[in-house]
Amino acid sequence: MRNFLLLVVLFAVSPATRAESSRPATAADLQQIEQLQQRVDKLGFGPLGPDNYTLCKARAWLDMALIEYHEQERTSIVQDAAEQAELLLNKLEADPAYVGLDTPQPYASERVRTDLWDTADNLKRQGRYGCFSCNLAKLEVQLVWAGHDKWEAGWNHAEATARIAENLAYEAQVDAGKCNPAAKAVAPAAVGKTIIIRKYALATEVLFDFDLGMATDAKQRLDTLAKQLKTWKKVESIQLTGHADRLNESGSRHYNMKLSQRRVQFIKNCLVSKGISARLIRTQAMGAHQPLVNCAKRSVRKDRGALVKCLQPNRRVEVVVEGER
Repeated sequence: MRNFLLLVVLFAVSPATRAESSRPATAADLQQIEQLQQRVDKLGFGPLGPDNYTLCKARAWLDMALIEYHEQERTSIVQDAAEQAELLLNKLEADPAYVGLDTPQPYASERVRTDLWDTADNLKRQGRYGCFSCNLAKLEVQLVWAGHDKWEAGWNHAEATARIAENLAYEAQVDAGKCNPAAKAVAPAAVGKTIIIRKYALATEVLFDFDLGMATDAKQRLDTLAKQLKTWKKVESIQLTGHADRLNESGSRHYNMKLSQRRVQFIKNCLVSKGISARLIRTQAMGAHQPLVNCAKRSVRKDRGALVKCLQPNRRVEVVVEGER
């Protein structure tokens, strides 16, 4: 009798649970994302500017929704992320001074990396969003995204998205330091040097013909970068971050992550062979999780050649150098 009652309870609860946890993204969801992106663009080209904290957060929610859509997400995360973006845009359109500080945790996500959440909270308490607002907004949404990947398939699956959050937290703190006049005045006197952080961008389609086959002028471009680094008085660290576009011929969900990982490691090896110390270089791979452009227009999506060309900015390696010049 107890077994029968247990079955009754399971069948009574499971349909609602399945309905909540399984909500495949549809073409209608993609259409909504595209419409919301148009609203983001309109506000970004207006008086708000592209670096407005709330607008950056709306854009980050849409980036998350779009990438999860293309990965054929079957939870409600696509719809939840688009809903958050729409809520922020509605508020901004009604009141351009609105600041959306809350970052809710959707159903298909869990809270991870409390240290990075603490970093975000500390930055928000400073209240000066003009200098570091965009990276801060993207950091918060990225942590939600990492929480979704953890909820979906465990920490190994979430590690890449969490690393993006680490990078965003680092960049937001660097930007916050630049905003602080007191820090600028004290640091050189106390330390005796000025720490410079410079960011280079290497387009991987220029460096590689196919997969890991080096293009003809790639050696010259890497030689130039190595020579520039050797002109610094002291290099404290070099961060290489590899990115890919969302195109995927293999069908494997992890293909772009592995490709960006192999390419960024390849570039590290090249720099080491040119005399740059390996101990200074850190690498991380982002796959397709941090695009610069989305190329969601229907005319572009239907033309393979146009799509490849449009996605070009996403195929890149970012080099962040910290040291003394």
